[in-house]
Amino acid sequence: MKRLVFICSGNTCRSPMAKGLLIKHLEERNPELRDKIEVVTAGTYPHPGDTASPGAREAMEEVGIDISNHRAQPVTEEMLAAADLILTMTRAHRDYLTRIYGEDNRIHSLYEFLGQDGDVLDPYGGDSDTYRACRDELRQLMEMLVEKLENELLY
Repeated sequence: MKRLVFICSGNTCRSPMAKGLLIKHLEERNPELRDKIEVVTAGTYPHPGDTASPGAREAMEEVGIDISNHRAQPVTEEMLAAADLILTMTRAHRDYLTRIYGEDNRIHSLYEFLGQDGDVLDPYGGDSDTYRACRDELRQLMEMLVEKLENELLY
């Protein structure tokens, strides 16, 4: 089993949304691959135990994904050591991890890993449309990620 870790700031918006979208896309597109990937999320500055933000929960419910059981947790050295791939929502998150834990070829920003430039929109504190925009951005990225995982990482 491969372990993929998504990292954002508070672990209440982007990373739980990415996890939910990735799992749903894998289940629909490639159930065999879904059984080979464990998805974990964490934050660089979370309040441990916080639930997914109301805006994130609402945006995900609109596409049939329930993230209401999510609980925020901090990224730890042990978590990173057990990971096969660590994907951050921004380059700043990637830089933070490499500054704290050292350079590691498993740590990438999500856009960087997909061969693109950019950072995932942070919806925190935004309105419903902002959360939907983040969800839709992540949905496209998760589709690209599944394709990359199918073609390069796991087979």
